[in-house]
Amino acid sequence: MGLSTTEIMDLSLELVDWDTIPGDSTIYVPGADIETALVGIDLESPEIQLAAQEGYDLALAHHPTGDRARLEFTAVLEKQISFMTAHGVPEDVASAAAKGLIDRMDHAAHSMNFRHDPSIAELLGQPYMNIHLAPDEIGRRMMDEVADSLADDASVGDLVDAFYAEFDEFQDAQTEIKTRLGDAENELGTVAVHHAAGTNGGADVARAYFEHGVDTVVYIHIGPGDTQTLREEFQDSGKNLVITGHIASDAIGLNVLIDALEAHGVECTPISGCTIGR
Repeated sequence: MGLSTTEIMDLSLELVDWDTIPGDSTIYVPGADIETALVGIDLESPEIQLAAQEGYDLALAHHPTGDRARLEFTAVLEKQISFMTAHGVPEDVASAAAKGLIDRMDHAAHSMNFRHDPSIAELLGQPYMNIHLAPDEIGRRMMDEVADSLADDASVGDLVDAFYAEFDEFQDAQTEIKTRLGDAENELGTVAVHHAAGTNGGADVARAYFEHGVDTVVYIHIGPGDTQTLREEFQDSGKNLVITGHIASDAIGLNVLIDALEAHGVECTPISGCTIGR
């Protein structure tokens, strides 16, 4: 007997020792006795149809596409605040730094067609779900361990080298780890790996870190406008912003989840970024 979609969601929670499904993860169309899964970072309408056409028992996406996982996505963004306060940012400052992002994401969710992709899966009778935060948390913890393992006098370049040495995903990716602010020779100092909080915190969150004792912020992606703002404010300050790459970074945690699924008898076919590092 294969796993059910509920059991697969529960397995993802077990990997991070959580007992509540995050707001950005959900089962759109439930399924039982799942023995094969098409797994990708982005599985939307075309990939749902592919899964049905090829006879997969499950289409398992990383990024949320609709229903609860988009409408309740802002609940996950509260982690932006808890991550900042854990690194010494006062709670009122952290809340203010995250407010703009939370407001933008709330507006985006309210205006989107949250039934588009789930309704395609329903029409096809294709079991379909997404698991977002738990794999990201796995990746965050793994990157955090690498940062913590470095010597007190390590440089930014040492961190980048350690990431490449530790993670096949970074070695295999066609993107490179970028130091968008600062230099490889800069002292690494205090590091905040800001991942598994829904999305990156942009300039506001990075600024809050920098102004309250963090020397190096690690994001997995950032927009050019935010990069330019931070460069204007913190160039030559010794502060650093390291961008590891969106898809390669997502693949780290997803590969752990795929391995766990296969250990439970679910044969996974990785596509859409999940082939990186495998």
